[in-house]
Amino acid sequence: MSKSPNRSGSRTLQRWMGYFCIALGLLLILSSFNGSWGKAYGQSVVTPTPGLTVGDPQITKVGEPGCCEPGDELVYTIVATNVGFGDVTNILITDTLPAELVLQDVIASKGQVTIQGNYFEVRIDRISPGEIVTIVVRTLVIGVPEETVIRNTAFMRTDQGDREASYENVLKEEGACQPPPILPPTGGPVPQEEGGTSLWLLLAGLLLLLLGIFLTARARKRSAEGS
Repeated sequence: MSKSPNRSGSRTLQRWMGYFCIALGLLLILSSFNGSWGKAYGQSVVTPTPGLTVGDPQITKVGEPGCCEPGDELVYTIVATNVGFGDVTNILITDTLPAELVLQDVIASKGQVTIQGNYFEVRIDRISPGEIVTIVVRTLVIGVPEETVIRNTAFMRTDQGDREASYENVLKEEGACQPPPILPPTGGPVPQEEGGTSLWLLLAGLLLLLLGIFLTARARKRSAEGS
């Protein structure tokens, strides 16, 4: 039995409409996320490289407070993550604190911590795609003869490559770190931070995506039945 040209053309049109709906739905879903992929403790996480099938290790580091005096506690937060599409393996994160600090404690959300004086290391077997490992380093500021800027660097070594992250803090004499003045609120409401997700675009994109999948699957089923 020969195929009807009308039916064949209808199936082809339906299939292409399905492809169009899928493409438009994906476009709307991507457009709904008009901000960055995310932030880890004040620093942007690098977005995955399209087509990358191996792990892609990344590391960031911050230290609070920015201005410290003798006797203050300075806390570093190190964030290790994997923005690739494969596992990152055999991770070793090391850090040696400067002489102006005394290492108090290191707490890692994953891995084995080893501390020796002002040096510490964290060994992690693997970090899965999208996984975030947080390391909190508590230190104590000791005597500072004059204003000093310290730069501390954490090193990350993996099978997939090496990374490093640094952060600078200012150490001053006792009483030299003055808190910023608190000003009364003025003007109108504080503008909202740009970015985030547009719910309507996201819902519309999901509906179009589902419709496209339905139309494509239906066209293929009708083609199989008519063959």
